[in-house]
Amino acid sequence: MFLKSLRNKWKQYRYRLVPWIALNIKDRSMRAVAPSENDKVLSDSQVEQYLLHFFKNLENERCSNAKTSDPWEAPKLTIEEQYIQYKRNLRVMKECVGFTTERKPSLIPGGGTGVFVTEGEVPQGTVVSMYPGTIYRPGEPVLLQSLANPFIFRCIDAVLLDGNDKNISKFIYKSCGQRDRHGPYLTCDLTWVTPNPVNPLAVGQYVNNQSKQFPANVAYQEFDIPLEFPFHLRKYIPNINYSSSIQDGLTEQRLTRVVVLVSLRRIEQGEELFSSYFTVVH
Repeated sequence: MFLKSLRNKWKQYRYRLVPWIALNIKDRSMRAVAPSENDKVLSDSQVEQYLLHFFKNLENERCSNAKTSDPWEAPKLTIEEQYIQYKRNLRVMKECVGFTTERKPSLIPGGGTGVFVTEGEVPQGTVVSMYPGTIYRPGEPVLLQSLANPFIFRCIDAVLLDGNDKNISKFIYKSCGQRDRHGPYLTCDLTWVTPNPVNPLAVGQYVNNQSKQFPANVAYQEFDIPLEFPFHLRKYIPNINYSSSIQDGLTEQRLTRVVVLVSLRRIEQGEELFSSYFTVVH
């Protein structure tokens, strides 16, 4: 039983292990891209407007059921209240973008958890999910967190996102999120590490790799949140920088890297989302 469990974990983790990829890449389907702007299914402005629209709807729902008189403050909720809010936000998602996505057991044998369209359908060229996690710039320490961690995502410019919602990765994310808060005001979403994320899009780390039986229907796309992004909506962004957002004294602020998953075709209700873990940059 233990060996079977270990083998299933390896089947998923190997797609993140560079030596294994290098040895097997000739036999794998992959997504080839050119650097920078050419790896865009949607424009940056389209991604920004989509997130703004969705977050504003989440905020309107939150304010209508707020436990605090401050519209910017994130309330402290019990586990039961988190679940109720999550279900409300799934309803907001359906009304706002026309579909919902949730985590369920994958269709892939031994695939663990996957992400499914549970209501409605996703049009082609739509943001369907976000990849949450701590953002590591080149040179920042990530070795310990990466051990046996299948949720490390590598961006084209070598920026890493750790989307693991357990163990030391969870502790680091929550610690960085608390560090960068402004008094009672959060600058990132701390709930994606729970079973009931306040932002239902923040489940992209559980999207499984494509196969011959299940070809990719979504693609990763990188986007830097602009500095002028509304402060009161930043609490829905499921990413935070490992190093402080303020660098070089007070003269420069780090942008927040997010990775969205964009639909490559129409995805119908009941379908599981699949991406390509193999990306070759020319």
